[in-house]
Amino acid sequence: MNVLIVDDQYDVVQGVIAGVDWQALQISQAYAAYGADEARTVLRTHEIHIMLCDIEMPLENGLELFKWVKLYYPAIACIFLSSYSEFEYAQEAIQLGCFDYILQPARYEDIQASVERAIHKIHTDAEMQQIYEYGAYWRQNEEVLLENCVRSFMLDSGEHHQQLLRDLNNLNICISEDTRLRSILIQLTNPNKEPAKQELRTILSKVMEPHKLAFLFVQLDRGNYMALVYTEGIFEVHFESLMMQFIADAQKELGCSTACYISDTGHPEKLKKHYKTLSHMRQHNVALYSKVFTMQHMNDMKESSYSNPDMQNWSILIAHGSSKTVRDQIHSYLLQRKQLGIISAEFLARFHQDFIQIFLTAAKQMKLDISEIFFEKYSYTDYIEAYTSLDQMIDLVDFVLDYVDEHAAEDRQAQLPIERAIAYINQNIEKNFSRAEIAEAIYLNPEYLSRLFKRVKGISLNDFISTQKMEIAKSLLTNTNIPVHLIASKVGYSNFSYFSQVFKKYCGLTPLEYRSKVIADPAE
Repeated sequence: MNVLIVDDQYDVVQGVIAGVDWQALQISQAYAAYGADEARTVLRTHEIHIMLCDIEMPLENGLELFKWVKLYYPAIACIFLSSYSEFEYAQEAIQLGCFDYILQPARYEDIQASVERAIHKIHTDAEMQQIYEYGAYWRQNEEVLLENCVRSFMLDSGEHHQQLLRDLNNLNICISEDTRLRSILIQLTNPNKEPAKQELRTILSKVMEPHKLAFLFVQLDRGNYMALVYTEGIFEVHFESLMMQFIADAQKELGCSTACYISDTGHPEKLKKHYKTLSHMRQHNVALYSKVFTMQHMNDMKESSYSNPDMQNWSILIAHGSSKTVRDQIHSYLLQRKQLGIISAEFLARFHQDFIQIFLTAAKQMKLDISEIFFEKYSYTDYIEAYTSLDQMIDLVDFVLDYVDEHAAEDRQAQLPIERAIAYINQNIEKNFSRAEIAEAIYLNPEYLSRLFKRVKGISLNDFISTQKMEIAKSLLTNTNIPVHLIASKVGYSNFSYFSQVFKKYCGLTPLEYRSKVIADPAE
């Protein structure tokens, strides 16, 4: 399967190509085009299955290009990536039948997820086409078809609810425009222990059966399920209580923790809106609470629930080597807030911002290389998105504090040989020694000594030696009448001319000029 990325901005195209894990999606080739004409050339010469396209481009916009694509390559799924949030753009794109519409800037994970859904839609459409062609297969695989058509509708922003109703009626499931529905998104909060879909369905049936509630149950993806409860009358049950019972039974019988997100009552035309609302609620459950959520519950989790911990004290403790104390206090703080049920996405985002700020302050005092931490040691993407999950936030905190401890330990270990090297330099300042001689005297490899010295002192070993010699030479020129050529030998230079060159480079004056200036103006 191949994709085509179309955008007039080179950096955007290359960013998408580099940022999405195409191999994980089993994409054979990601082609690039920087305008509509170049895109047509690629489409004519290569088999393209998915097109990611900008809307605003010179000469011809993405919407016009997509009209042409729909005419000649109708099977291609189109995902628009646009920085324009105007409703008219999105409305026209959806009317044209685009698969998805993503506002830029977007995370590469979101783009990858959309492409993954498009791939699934393409496979599903292919399966559905085969099924329509073989009626017998249709009858034998009714449940698979049901799951495919519901899942395809929920994940495809361009598919209309009328098509879903037609598909359901073809499967003898009578849902009309006037049918009332409640959508329930069920999330496994410990996805490593995922039961079979049929086991969850059985437990849900036991909960629904006493109330004679009809429902459809489908798996959306790993760890996420959707129940559509429907009636031609009026719901006379308390759904929150029902789903609390479901959570308890799933835990007791299957040993799995679940969170349930319940929509308001609505007609089929509201299904897609309700699904987006439920997905938003799920994203806010960053602490993975195993409980029932309604819109009212989400509104109750206000930003005001965030109380500023003693960040300034934590910063001081980190900088002074008390990372373990900070770690314990942070774990305790977050655990207490989780038990109070007040950790939301907004809460964690504010904590993430505050924690990074105090760490950067401490890192500056400790002279840590931030780029090394968040590019070489720890995934920059994980660092930026740690606020999306409590577990990820704790992982970031632990990593950062482990790094600080490791750096502090290395500094303590590195300090001793550096002190010995400086002592050797000062004791032998009158000699013309080499780096190798210093390293041999303190039993270190010369290359390692240079790297260690630079890291600990922030200056190269050779520059440090030169600085020490020049400072002593300045002192002798200022405070004694020793001839300049003897001063040169006292700081290890046998060649007076070379000494003068080095001194002038360091001070901006020759040794004689420097001495004359100091005599003329002692305050200098």
